[in-house]
Amino acid sequence: MLHTLCWRSQTSVLICHRLHHYLAIIHNLNVETESSFHSINPATGQSVGNVSNCSKDETLSAIQSAKDCFKVYKSSLHSSRAKLLIDWADLIMKNNKELAKIVTMEMGKPLAESLGEVNYATSFLYHFAAQIRTGLTGEVLTPGMAHWRPVNIKQPVGPVVTITPWNFPVAMVTRKAGAAIAAGCSVINAPSEDTPLVSLYMAKLAVEAGFPPGLFNVIPSTIENKRIIGKVLCEHIDVAALSFTGSTPVGKLLSKQCSDTVKRVHLELGGNAPLIVFESADINRAVDGTMMAKFRNAGQACNAANRILVHKSVYAEFVEKLAKKVAKLKMGNGLDKGISVGPLVNSKAHTKVTSLVESTLALNTTNVELITENQDVNDGEHPFYSPAILSCRENNELPIFHEEIFGPVASLFSFDTETEAVEMANNTRYGLQAYIFTQELSQAWRVSENLECGMVAVNEGAISSANNPFGGWKESGIGREAGHLGIDEFTEDKLICFGI
Repeated sequence: MLHTLCWRSQTSVLICHRLHHYLAIIHNLNVETESSFHSINPATGQSVGNVSNCSKDETLSAIQSAKDCFKVYKSSLHSSRAKLLIDWADLIMKNNKELAKIVTMEMGKPLAESLGEVNYATSFLYHFAAQIRTGLTGEVLTPGMAHWRPVNIKQPVGPVVTITPWNFPVAMVTRKAGAAIAAGCSVINAPSEDTPLVSLYMAKLAVEAGFPPGLFNVIPSTIENKRIIGKVLCEHIDVAALSFTGSTPVGKLLSKQCSDTVKRVHLELGGNAPLIVFESADINRAVDGTMMAKFRNAGQACNAANRILVHKSVYAEFVEKLAKKVAKLKMGNGLDKGISVGPLVNSKAHTKVTSLVESTLALNTTNVELITENQDVNDGEHPFYSPAILSCRENNELPIFHEEIFGPVASLFSFDTETEAVEMANNTRYGLQAYIFTQELSQAWRVSENLECGMVAVNEGAISSANNPFGGWKESGIGREAGHLGIDEFTEDKLICFGI
């Protein structure tokens, strides 16, 4: 299995310099580093590969490479940018099974989910390619003086840094880098320490697709070195913009570090998404939607349903039907057939979920019930957590109501009125996404308007697509990815006013 990850290319990139050793890619070339680290398969605890551990020197080289590339690439034809994106997407699709296998080995999700993510990821590249063919839309403005002829044009912002997460390591690269490259920017990608091989494999395919040197650089590192890298990237004057997906505390830190150079900052941060089931809801549809919104990727998604609010009149029915569905989930190594829930990404994630559930139960053992099948996949050495339902009823002041759990635990709370449900849903500093299940059209519209979040799914468990803008309110982030807004994050507006 590991030998299939030792990629060799006919291009200048030789990703496997020695057996199972994967090098950083800067200016379309492999770069050795002083130290390295192992990417670990959470399902087995075994190394997937030994990876370059970049630090300050490699980061500065990547910035210079991106800067040099941008000087030429910013003036490239939009049609040539579209071709690069399409060729990259085609190669990803050609190698989708191999890339999906790497995703599963690095972060644990079932192979079917990984393959779905790869296919989903390429949709962003095709979308941005189609969008850029029509150009970056400017405006002819109304003149303020009779002899003025003002226009507004859009230009690429400059070299862009993308710091991407482990939970959707393919899609988050294409959603960010695809938009930036379409806009005319060069990219430096700093992937999560948990999934570096995914980004390196994608960079190898980018070189094969004909990307010019410096257009897409990948600098993997440990979390310790990431602090060094992040500071350099945020503070360097030649980096024009930062796009980050990850935790809210880290996003705040990066934003502060970018402030001295007044960088363009795009942040897609944590979520504490409510899922509301009203009394008029189609309960079967609501249960199916909850399974998708909660248990996809073992609950490790920023927009996963974190607080499931159910009307008291249908609470018992909903819990019963949801429990039957959860009991059918099969947990195990994502490479095995029939697996629907893989391990959490690492032991730290497992500790967080366990601690949050246990602290919630300890605070209110009488009215809070943990419903789980307690699947014993192994002896506890690896970060598997059994899919579970935590029935909290009216106890909406519990820790699990206010903290993002990021695991396969569905926390259920009850409510009486629409007003109460909306107040409960908005009782958080996060505002990424919400889910509503109701058959009353006026209620769906009314509640959607009153929810304090960037996205609302009505009678659906998933609404993310290349066509839909993705982003949040409050402490869930700044800006939008994908849709018709994604490319705009990497452009600057310029007024040109002619006097005639």
